[in-house]
Amino acid sequence: MDKITVIIPVYNVEKYLKVAIDATINQTYKNLEIILVDDGSTDSSGKICDEYSKIDNRIKVIHQKNKGLSGARNTGLDNATGKYIMFSDSDDTFELDACEKLYNFIEETNADYVVGNYTNMDEDGTKWDKPVFDLDKYFKSRLSIQDYTNSFYTMNSGVWNKIFRKSFLDDIEVRFIEKLPAEDAIFTTYCFMKSKCVYYTPDIVYDYRLRDSDSISSSCSKTYFMGINKAYRIIYNNFKENDCLDYYRFFYAKSMNYILYKFIDSDELTKEERIDILDNMKWFYVLSNDLKIPTILKSVQYIIESITKKDYSQTLKYCEILNQVRKMLPKEIKEKMSKPSANTYKQIESTDINIEILEKKEKLLEKMKDSKIRILEIEESLRRLINEKKSIARFGDEEFNLIMRTVKYQELDPKLCDRLEEILKAKQEHCIIAIPEVINEFNNLTEESEAFWIKNMDKTRETWIKYLNTDMEYCTSNLTKPYVRHKDRSNSGKYFDILKEVWKDRDVLICEGEQTQIGVGNDLLDNAKSIKRIIFPSEDVFSKYDEIIERLSQESKDTLIIIALGTIAPVLAYDLSNEGYQALDLGNFDIEYELYIKNIDKKEEINKKYMKEIIDGSVVKDKQNEHYLNQIEDVIN
Repeated sequence: MDKITVIIPVYNVEKYLKVAIDATINQTYKNLEIILVDDGSTDSSGKICDEYSKIDNRIKVIHQKNKGLSGARNTGLDNATGKYIMFSDSDDTFELDACEKLYNFIEETNADYVVGNYTNMDEDGTKWDKPVFDLDKYFKSRLSIQDYTNSFYTMNSGVWNKIFRKSFLDDIEVRFIEKLPAEDAIFTTYCFMKSKCVYYTPDIVYDYRLRDSDSISSSCSKTYFMGINKAYRIIYNNFKENDCLDYYRFFYAKSMNYILYKFIDSDELTKEERIDILDNMKWFYVLSNDLKIPTILKSVQYIIESITKKDYSQTLKYCEILNQVRKMLPKEIKEKMSKPSANTYKQIESTDINIEILEKKEKLLEKMKDSKIRILEIEESLRRLINEKKSIARFGDEEFNLIMRTVKYQELDPKLCDRLEEILKAKQEHCIIAIPEVINEFNNLTEESEAFWIKNMDKTRETWIKYLNTDMEYCTSNLTKPYVRHKDRSNSGKYFDILKEVWKDRDVLICEGEQTQIGVGNDLLDNAKSIKRIIFPSEDVFSKYDEIIERLSQESKDTLIIIALGTIAPVLAYDLSNEGYQALDLGNFDIEYELYIKNIDKKEEINKKYMKEIIDGSVVKDKQNEHYLNQIEDVIN
């Protein structure tokens, strides 16, 4: 019979240690090497280890300075001589035939390692009625990193319900990451990715003690969560580098809920510590959207959404409510809350992810972490228009394409390109410059919109940055698009209400194309004092630029000028601002408002509205509105 090395790390567990050692030395399988690693214990644990080594020559005791659980296990691995490796924690116990059953099964299957079933037990050693893996559902089977549904449930993160072939561990050169929590998860997931043959047996081989001191908050300090953050980053990178992100989604669903409830249940953390933890782990929770992971409870969905938006104050309110609820629940129910249902995993399996887009997004977010470009959010941007009465020139992908001489919607006009570049680099004296916030983040975008901008930023962001000034404070160019591109549209109505304040009780002159018809058929401009319109041709507008400026300079300086003329609008708004006008480049806002009031969640054709982004959107139907026609003061052909 081959030798099995059993590694037991020991640190200040005098209360439980004898039971753990007894369960090991009394195994029905006798050819054991038992390595007790006393990791700098300050109680009688080290002495107990030495006493057992005197009565059982299979026991090897190693005393070392404290290195933590991972360091102790690594010491055990470095000194192991058995063909197979097993682990036990010093406060848990093996079933007495655990080694025999696992040995026979790994020999039978010739596996790299074998996974066994296990049972939870209370602090006092009372075993729960049912094992963790339901005996009626999970049977002997081969596990695979490619077989999510059958393998995921039984491939838990612990090392203590498994037997490993030592040659396999040596071949993949795996060790435990020291000084980090979740060391088991890093180790076992890496082994699974590197394995060729793994099996599961429903035989119960281990009893896992749920200690009262660990059940609520004792280990959940800020240090713990910062360590978890590093550990989960390592795990995620391992899955990504081994092309196993599809399987990682299942692992993530479980681990995200587990760590979130640890955070919620902890009573050790101050408000400042909680916010710091959330900010550091934001990348992890954002993955729930990127990986399309459904949440178990609606409350968890709200928490994830608030973290994604960096609304940590709201996050903490949700967490406090759940914290109080969970304190009243029995531990079995709390345990169940943190585990995704079978339906959750079915949803994950039936939903595909775009790994290419995900990888591009991650690279971009890494670069964005150090961004020094300051961009105000929608509400802050709108408030500036009201409070400062400045003009605004918006730059989106079309304007940047012209500056970079890569044209999409119109013929290249070198003069227009030069003017746009000049204005983008200019100081904000009278005119606010607005740029897309996607230069810094992808928060709250719909899947379609996010994919578009990730592809765009992947190609162009570094070039865009060269044109921007870190000494300036930009507004978001999407202040005119507060609805359809967002996943969370709960604030859209508020944004439109703020936008309406810009022209409240003012004389407004609208400069638009002949098919645009801003405010026609809706109440967007109803609070303006008066409305006049100048209609411009739909093509080659910049060739008439001098004529346009001359015409507009005839207007009163008290008139608010709203411009919806495509890529010349930023130039026109900027030049008019230098002449003392408040001129607003506000293309798109009327269409967005139409979609909002009609509760349409995607761009589609709207009668009487010009929409170049969709098929047939440039064909305006039934445009002969008498009220609209009476507002037309001039037509420039």
